[in-house]
Amino acid sequence: MAVDDARRLSSRSLQVSAWHHDAHTVVLNPNPERPAPTPSAISQTIADLRREGHRRVLTGALHEHEIGAFLDVGFTVHEKLHLLGHDLRDLPPTAVHPLRRAWRRDRAGILAVDALAFDDFWKLDGKGLDAAIRATPTARSRVLGGRSIRAYAVTGRAGNRGYIQRLAVHPDHHRQGIGESLVSDALHWLVRRGVHQALVNTQERNEGAFALYLRCGFEPEPSGLTVLTCDLGPAGTGGSVVVP
Repeated sequence: MAVDDARRLSSRSLQVSAWHHDAHTVVLNPNPERPAPTPSAISQTIADLRREGHRRVLTGALHEHEIGAFLDVGFTVHEKLHLLGHDLRDLPPTAVHPLRRAWRRDRAGILAVDALAFDDFWKLDGKGLDAAIRATPTARSRVLGGRSIRAYAVTGRAGNRGYIQRLAVHPDHHRQGIGESLVSDALHWLVRRGVHQALVNTQERNEGAFALYLRCGFEPEPSGLTVLTCDLGPAGTGGSVVVP
């Protein structure tokens, strides 16, 4: 699905974007600048997507209060995520590894590390990496390594809130404190820019990443995030969506 087509299908309360792994799959998210989508609005958007020939819809990582309308029309849980916050008062020690700014020439190395660090569903391609960087008004990318990239992180800022948007370490370099250096570098950068809180999410089954963020001073938020999915079926079929 082309990005222009995705934007055309977006409703006032919903945003539709391309899914980088499969041309027949799209991502549906509530529009943060509009009222929450109703089951009817979601069903109408799903009907439009089915007519366009799409077979599956995923949501982004939704907060607990956002999932009800999607569940009402037939979405099911794909995966649960931890959501963790840091008040940026007690920061971890300054990064000990020689991190540097990421350059365009690092792109292939960054994507190679990402592919090794995440499973097929979560790994990024070039468009996905660009989307991660553009997810906040201000962002920066940091890497460890010269020609051979060993790790990278993308950190973003939106107002007085910061986000660790992506972090990956090559599996051959685990347990060397690299993750801690990337997190520390990100948090210190956010503090210098007047940010008061940092957030990060990670898969519930990713015990290593969860432990890393706890070591760096993050604390679990009261409720996590949820990625939902909906099978539309072949074009022209009813799929699994319930029409209110």
